[in-house]
Amino acid sequence: MPTPSTYRPHRLALAIALSLGCIDVSMAQQPEIDAAVEAPDKKARTTAWRKSDDLLAIRNFIGPMQHAVKPASLKPQEPVIQPPTDSAAPEPVDLAAHLYDFRETADDSLPPPSPATPEGEPGPVSAEVPANPAPPVAATTEPIDPAEPLYELPGNNDAPFETVDNDLPMTFDEFSNADGVKRTTAAGRYENIDGVSLTLGMGDDLLIIGSGVSFAGEIQGGGGKNAILLDSPEGGVLDKTSHFSGLRVAQGAWSLTGKDDFDRGAEVLDGATLFNMGSIAGDAIVREGGRYGGQGEVRNLYVDGTLQVSERLGAPRIKGDLIFTEGATLSYGVTATGKPPTIIVEGIAALENASLEVAALPGNYPDSSDYTVLKAGLVEGKFGSVTSNLAYMTPKLSYSKTDVVLNYARNEVPIEDFAADDNARAFGQSVAEPTAKTSESNAAVTALLTTDKSTATYALEQLAGDSNANLAKATLNSDSPVSASLLSTMRQLDRASAYNPRGNRSNSPRLAAGSPENGRVWLQALGHGGTLDRDHYALQTSTKGLVLGADWGVDEEWRVGVMGGKSETRLDSRELDGDLDSWHLGAYALRQSGPMSLRLGATYSNHDASTKRRVAFNGFSDRPEGRYAASTQQAFAEVGYNLGRANVSIEPFASLGYQRYQRDGYTEKGGAAALKVHGQTQNNLNSTFGLRLAKINTLDNGMQLTPRFSAGWKHTYGDIDIDTRQRLATGGKNFTVSGAPLDRDSLLVDAGLDLGLSAKHTLGVGLNGEIGTDSRNHGVMGQWRMAF
Repeated sequence: MPTPSTYRPHRLALAIALSLGCIDVSMAQQPEIDAAVEAPDKKARTTAWRKSDDLLAIRNFIGPMQHAVKPASLKPQEPVIQPPTDSAAPEPVDLAAHLYDFRETADDSLPPPSPATPEGEPGPVSAEVPANPAPPVAATTEPIDPAEPLYELPGNNDAPFETVDNDLPMTFDEFSNADGVKRTTAAGRYENIDGVSLTLGMGDDLLIIGSGVSFAGEIQGGGGKNAILLDSPEGGVLDKTSHFSGLRVAQGAWSLTGKDDFDRGAEVLDGATLFNMGSIAGDAIVREGGRYGGQGEVRNLYVDGTLQVSERLGAPRIKGDLIFTEGATLSYGVTATGKPPTIIVEGIAALENASLEVAALPGNYPDSSDYTVLKAGLVEGKFGSVTSNLAYMTPKLSYSKTDVVLNYARNEVPIEDFAADDNARAFGQSVAEPTAKTSESNAAVTALLTTDKSTATYALEQLAGDSNANLAKATLNSDSPVSASLLSTMRQLDRASAYNPRGNRSNSPRLAAGSPENGRVWLQALGHGGTLDRDHYALQTSTKGLVLGADWGVDEEWRVGVMGGKSETRLDSRELDGDLDSWHLGAYALRQSGPMSLRLGATYSNHDASTKRRVAFNGFSDRPEGRYAASTQQAFAEVGYNLGRANVSIEPFASLGYQRYQRDGYTEKGGAAALKVHGQTQNNLNSTFGLRLAKINTLDNGMQLTPRFSAGWKHTYGDIDIDTRQRLATGGKNFTVSGAPLDRDSLLVDAGLDLGLSAKHTLGVGLNGEIGTDSRNHGVMGQWRMAF
């Protein structure tokens, strides 16, 4: 068990001084004051009094401590009870040698306590005590300068920590370096032994707590004047303490859970954070760049940095006065559904044009909300700038003699102001805002109006539903393999005649049409994928299908055929998923006259589609679903001239194509974000110029192997922009959104290999692709043909 302190007669003055609060300690290079100067009793005054009167006491205790190396500035994370760190722990710092330039005096680093005392009983570690330190001389105080500005925070060099024999003031630096002051650097984990983890000695002690230190029980200061320095960038928790006069947080984010200690107060330096979840018996000062928060109690609070208040951390309760400087900031967190806490000040709250930053968490806020920010015995002054992170709501303050109330109301910022593109801007302009006369309001719009500035842009993009405008191009791309299969069939070199045992046919590819009695059936399996680029998020398409066709020769020059097919296309993007089930019908004709080839074809496709969109922001969530029917028609005519000889084909070609897309209007099923989408029609002409190469190779076993390759330049005419008209299903005006445009120019490539197994059977495989400015498509095709 800890041994109680025994005061010798010559230390009677010290004991009396401690009981009166005369012995003051400041943390980490900070001056203190003579405790004999008490803060004035504001309630007993009948006239206004200067804050400098009240500050005199705190200035006698707390003065700035200038480190030789400035602590690293850390941005605190709220809320913090055990503040986490995202980065690796820094290297340990030798505080005694590096930060404070201490003299050659006793310097102890206390390891965790040993398991037993000399008597064999467990007990906490007790630091050594210097022999009979001299009692302090009665403190002196400074006269008050009448010209001193009101509410000035404690200065840097005018606060004595204590007085010595020569009656000169001693700053915290001098106290730290003074003979007889014992510096104790804690290290490791201290176990709980009868409720106590560490007991300091009977002299003056400075306990330094850095990285990797933990205490399972109480920290006792022992006799003398004692102070704690928290100096770890990792931060931590300081639990129960006793017999300590001062606390300083030099760096890191720390949580204080102990109660009724530090009667001379605490200080938070630049880059450091203190969350007071217990109580501080004395005053607390927050330096510029420092941060203070928590629901704990404190005597007086002086803020030159940031005071942080939120629903989770709570708000401080101040038994005396709360004083802000002009450069201070109150960060006040609000939520849509909860009730933010109120700062309680029993004395005076001096606001002095400090800044108020309202941090609103995501949620569906009411159109107008009142929050009591502060209650005090008397409110002096006002906040200067009042800012908020909400996009369409502006905070306004109202003041009374005792209260500061925050009200949120719709500002005059147009909804489209936070739009990132034309589609979102068009949606914002179409929104019908709820008014007092409106009996019902759209929940999606209400949630939008209470978004913060970073969320508003994303919310507008989702609500605009511009992914619907990409459905036309995605559907046309899913059709392209079908028309390509017709051309591929007509372009294949039909070498069934090469197996004629009489050998009366030429090996030239010019005889692709075959003889009048030749007929064919063919089957093609299609696999096709593509990407529609649009701003940041691309729409991916994936098509699988099967096409069956048959053709026959009409005469020596003409061959005609028909086809039918089925395909399924999957649509996928960040904001939209969809399925496209398609049926295809087509007809084609081929005329081969010597080296000249004419290829004609037309297809009709019917599409049954379904879509799902994702809309989620600011606590609002919806999954609108749409179902619609669409159709596409395509027609083409191609002319080629074969310049090849014998078994080599060199064919320049030119083609003209037409494509049409038509979609019915539909209304999405869902919540407030559902859209009514109007019908759409798209018509375009295109031309392609290119070159096709092929060579027939007859193998020893009589089979034919034909590699082929073609490349072409495709140009699209007319309006290539794809627009869709739509509006919110539950209100608002029509607006237009644009999808990824059709590619004005693109490169077409096709490579394949055909194997003639016999006079009647041929297998083929091909790879194709289309590369444009706003889209990329690629596919694979396998084909089987049988002649009869």
